[in-house]
Amino acid sequence: MLVRRGPAIVLSLVLSAAALALAPSATAGDGGTVKDVTGCEKESRAKLKVELQSDNRFEVTGIVWSDDEDTWDWKFKHNGEVAFNGDVKAKDADKSFKIVRPMVNFAGPDTFVFRAQNRNTNEICRVDLVY
Repeated sequence: MLVRRGPAIVLSLVLSAAALALAPSATAGDGGTVKDVTGCEKESRAKLKVELQSDNRFEVTGIVWSDDEDTWDWKFKHNGEVAFNGDVKAKDADKSFKIVRPMVNFAGPDTFVFRAQNRNTNEICRVDLVY
C-alpha cells in the first residue's frame, strides 16, 4: 500500500491543532495552584486562580484589570453550575477588581469558569480552568 507522507503529515498537524484549540486553558491535578491570565475582548485582562486549601476546599479568585471605572457583572461557575454572581465597580489606581470565593472540592476533575461583563462597553472577559 502506498502512503503519501505530505497529506498524512498535514492531516496530523491539523488534528493536533484542533485538539489543542478545544483543550481547557489550564489544568492541574497534583494539589497545586492553577492560574490562567487571558485577554478579554478589548483592552482588559482577566485572571482566574484556583488553589486547594488544607481543608480540601478550593479558594477561587477572579481578577479583572480594566482601563476604566465601569461596573462589571461577574459570575463563577463550578462544574457547569453558577456558584456565585454579582456586580462590582472597578476601582483603585489600576482600575481592577478581585472576587474571592470558597468552593467545594468534588470527586474527580473540577471545572471553573470566571466571566465578567462590562455594563457600559459590553466587553466580556472569560477564563476557564480544570483542576
